[in-house]
Amino acid sequence: MTTMKKITLLMVLFLIGCQTNSPTELSLNNLFNDHMVLQQDTLVSFWGQATKGVKVSLHSSWGAQATTVADETGNWMVQLNTPKADNKSHTVTVKSKKNTIKIEDVLMGEVWLASGQSNMEMPMKGFRYAKVHELVEGAEEEIANANYPEIRMFTVKRTIAFEPQENIEGNWAVCTPETLGEFSAVAYYFGKKLYQELNVPIGLIHSSWGGSPAESWVRLDLIEKIKGFENTSKRLEIANDPNTPYNKWVAKHTSVKWDSLIKVDNFKWVDKTHLEFLSSDYNDDAWQDAAVTSIGKAFEKDDFNGIGWIRQQLNIDSLPDGDLVFDLGETDDLYTIFINGEMIGRKEYWGVASNRYTFSSDVLKKGQNTIAIRFIDVWGEGGLNVDRNRGIYVGDKKIIALNEDWKLNMVCYLTGGDFYILESGDEEIALASPDRMPHQSNSPTTLNNGMIAPLVPYTLKGFIWYQGESNQGRAEEYKTLFPAVIDSWRAQWKNEALPFYYVQIAPFAGYGLRTDAAERMTSAELRESQMLTLAKSNVGMAITTDVGDDKLIHPPKKKEVGDRLALWALNKDYGYTDLVHSGPIYKSVRFNKGRALVSFDHAGSGLYCPDNTIKHFEIAGADGKYYPAKARIVGKEVMVWSNKVPQPKGVRLGWEHYFEINLFNKEGLPASSFRSMK
Repeated sequence: MTTMKKITLLMVLFLIGCQTNSPTELSLNNLFNDHMVLQQDTLVSFWGQATKGVKVSLHSSWGAQATTVADETGNWMVQLNTPKADNKSHTVTVKSKKNTIKIEDVLMGEVWLASGQSNMEMPMKGFRYAKVHELVEGAEEEIANANYPEIRMFTVKRTIAFEPQENIEGNWAVCTPETLGEFSAVAYYFGKKLYQELNVPIGLIHSSWGGSPAESWVRLDLIEKIKGFENTSKRLEIANDPNTPYNKWVAKHTSVKWDSLIKVDNFKWVDKTHLEFLSSDYNDDAWQDAAVTSIGKAFEKDDFNGIGWIRQQLNIDSLPDGDLVFDLGETDDLYTIFINGEMIGRKEYWGVASNRYTFSSDVLKKGQNTIAIRFIDVWGEGGLNVDRNRGIYVGDKKIIALNEDWKLNMVCYLTGGDFYILESGDEEIALASPDRMPHQSNSPTTLNNGMIAPLVPYTLKGFIWYQGESNQGRAEEYKTLFPAVIDSWRAQWKNEALPFYYVQIAPFAGYGLRTDAAERMTSAELRESQMLTLAKSNVGMAITTDVGDDKLIHPPKKKEVGDRLALWALNKDYGYTDLVHSGPIYKSVRFNKGRALVSFDHAGSGLYCPDNTIKHFEIAGADGKYYPAKARIVGKEVMVWSNKVPQPKGVRLGWEHYFEINLFNKEGLPASSFRSMK
């Protein structure tokens, strides 16, 4: 064969190969992959993309099949009937003229979507940030014994979007000791409880983002009906305009993802050229001269957040033996410390940690030594605070004081949740318009667009939700925001009756340490807003007043939370009508002879207090001023009184950031905090 013929043949084969393997010729939404769980005994949707006009057919191992044609935009969708759960492993085959996709190990069962912020996101293995490890109680044993191949979870990759997305990233994972550590703990315990009671496979789609407020999860048309969010469309339009100075600036700069630098085990270089900063031979003459106070001002200029390096040279005449301690002193930022090119300290995770780091005296050398520190500043002030303790120690004795003067170089600007590499430390930064929607997880609609919209219309039984901590200081607004989340999702799935069960935020003392505005509003008011949401149809609230933690916003007791969500589902959706599924919830109060007599819904077989007295009740007169009160169970009610309030008009329970409830029903479920009047 001649050389020219060989070239021609290779080109033909290449073109044929390109046509056959084209990803647009036939594809499925990523939810449809091996090990998935389909909602049993109903009509389920399958969808994806193909070349315009291509015929797509689906065939299932249980006999259902369907055919359609990709529309003008290349989208296609079909529906299949599913059988009742049969504990069999099924297959689904999707075909076009040129492609075949086979999905294996498909189970029929019950499918629920779990979402919220970090308390839903918290995995069974806990949160681990370097020296900080927040645990899930009982997780080690649970993971070791996790042989539940019929419980499966699809974890949606975090995605921020200004417009509704069509697809997501993730895979279905079968519950084993090797996989359970990554499962959402609350969602897992919810699913396990259902599995044990129903004896059918359970599919859990988990889509959460730590720290996200409710407005991030609301659909655009509904968020604009809420006061304060009316201009969301306009803000999104500005954000999507490529011709704004800000968007032009962003487009020409390289960025590094936030989560590739922060809360990761290994230090990551933003740019390999930054390695030069560690060398004693590096010429930093072009860097800014900055005293400690000037460093802070540089980070505060125009509310700058990002990444900066500081360097200084130390001349050392004599070297001690053994271990030394480097005391960085006070800083509000994340950081990594290098001495003569060796990393001796790092805090690039959230949480409390010492700023003192032990290192070997071998790191130092006689003569010139180079200290280089990278700061990651994500809000507020940046750099170093003035601190007399900063320096190098032998034990508790400072032997080397650091200079007050440093060299400073800003290398990244934080915007839209990513770090954009600066072409030079002093370049002019394009600032976003205040009306522009930030590309952040706390911006309205962004998580609904990126992490909920692509899941529609995967057939579900219902939703579970654990969120509210990020809205804690905005309880009044939450009365409309949270119902808007519920209405958004039901509208997206075109089913107003879909169950929505949620967790009431747990007591936590740290709420009282927040901003002045938050201090004027207790977390009890947010719990009240959640309780009032029970007025909506087909909703339920898991009460957690007994599992809060004084110091942890992520309570370790996740099994109780998941189990209590499951109680609502079992009672309302699976026929367990006699099951007591909630703790006591305030119903009404009547006043008689200086006493308040409080009635509760969900009292079960009776009210119960494990102690001699019921704690955390307060009572108020017509002036609305509350006083600590005594309380005891009288039949089906709780009697509350105080000698300081002879004519009571109001009563409340657990109206604090942190408390330990001791009022339950006899089934062991705790009472919700409440107030009868403001």
